[in-house]
Amino acid sequence: MLDSAVAWGQEATNTLTGYAEFAVTEHQENLAYNEILTNPDVLSDYTLRFFGPEGPYPVYENEGQLETGGYPTQSVDPQMDYFPAPPAAAAPQQPQNFWESFKSTMDRDPANAWRVINQASPQVMANKLFVME
Repeated sequence: MLDSAVAWGQEATNTLTGYAEFAVTEHQENLAYNEILTNPDVLSDYTLRFFGPEGPYPVYENEGQLETGGYPTQSVDPQMDYFPAPPAAAAPQQPQNFWESFKSTMDRDPANAWRVINQASPQVMANKLFVME
C-alpha cells in the first residue's frame, strides 16, 4: 500500500512538473509576442527579417527578380466569340421572407443553405447582424 502511494506521488509530481514547465514556456512565448506587438523597433526588425531575402516571404526589389518561366498556356481561339452568361441571381426578397426561406432550407437541406445566404442582399445581412448585437 505504501509503495503504491509513493508511486502515485512520484507520478503526480512528474505530471505537475510537466504542467509547470509548459506554463513557463507559454508565458515566455506570450511575453515575446507582447514585446513584438508593443515595441515598434522590435516589430520593425521582425518584419524586415520576415520579408527579407532570408525570410519565408521575401519581397522582391525589382522586376528582374519577379521573372519566372511560368506555365505554358494555349492561345485563345479568336473565332470563339460566344461566352456563356453567368446565371442570373434570384430576385431580392423582403427580409422576413428571406429569413423564412433560409430557415426552411436549413430544415430541409443544411448543406445547401449557403446558397440562400449568397442570394441575400448586404442590407438584409446587416440588419440581422444589427439585431443580433
